[in-house]
Amino acid sequence: MGKRIDREGPIHRACLQFLRAVLPGALIHHSPNELDMAGKSAMRAVVKAKSFGMQPGWPDLEVLYRGLFMTFEVKAEGGAMSKSQRAMRDAFAAQGVHYAVVRSVDDVKEALDDWGIDYRGQVT
Repeated sequence: MGKRIDREGPIHRACLQFLRAVLPGALIHHSPNELDMAGKSAMRAVVKAKSFGMQPGWPDLEVLYRGLFMTFEVKAEGGAMSKSQRAMRDAFAAQGVHYAVVRSVDDVKEALDDWGIDYRGQVT
């Protein structure tokens, strides 16, 4: 079996870099919800993570900025949301939290525009 190609990683890092540049002072966090391991050690790690509050489907990036809570699920082109991600999106919506699926920095810009967040004066 060949080496797995990370298609989401570069998009994730570009979105993170953009958000850090245009939202000064924002608290931005990545919650890893996938464990890249197998076997008994993976099973133990998942049990431990869940006991500490890991939520299946939790979005990739959380942003707290000027009292607003925003979340971003990063997907590579062609990538689909899992059942748990769709459920989490709906749960966030029920709480009034901003949630966007993004496949590029342009998608992040569109979400910020939709949410009325002025970021354009911050771009360097």
